[in-house]
This record gives sequence, structure tokens and C-alpha cells, in this order.
Amino acid sequence: MEIQPVDLTALAAVVLGSMVVLIPIMGATLRFAGRPLIEALLQSGLIGRQQPQPSVDQAELARLTRRVLELEQALAAQQNPPLAPIASPEPVELRRVRNELTAG
Repeated sequence: MEIQPVDLTALAAVVLGSMVVLIPIMGATLRFAGRPLIEALLQSGLIGRQQPQPSVDQAELARLTRRVLELEQALAAQQNPPLAPIASPEPVELRRVRNELTAG
């Protein structure tokens, strides 16, 4: 019995060409055949145990929402500062100090 030479290029082309067809078929088969298995494992509790969600205090949620809104407003004020008056009767630093003293 004589051994015939093998054309590696043709063999690679056949293998890769068949893989182009077989890989999507195997994927679809695994998806539809594996779904009942995964659902059974989920129902039995062997996989997919989730941690209980912490309860949300509505007062805390409202406080945090208000805080985020205030931070967003402060950030917007920093990005778009109000324009100072053109003719200021007193220096800005002196006015700031006077306002702090009268407020406190």
C-alpha cells in the first residue's frame, strides 16, 4: 500500500471552510439545548443566588437627591460665573470680607 502525498493547503482550506459553517450551528445548538439546563439549575438554586437588595430609606434618598442637585448647581455656577458689575464702588475682596462679617 502506497502513501499518497497530502496537500496541506487544500486540507487547511477544507477544515477552515467547514468551521465557518459548523461553529454557528454548534452555537445555536448549545443555546437552545443548554437553555433548559440553565433554567433547571437556576430553579434548583445551585447557581444564580443573588444577594438581597438593601432597603432604601426614602428620607435618605430625598436628602441625597437634594445634595446632588445642590452640587450640580454649584458646579454650573463655577462653570458660568456671574458677571461682576463694571463700576464697583469698593474692591471685591473688601466686599467679600464685609459680607462674611455681616452674615456671621
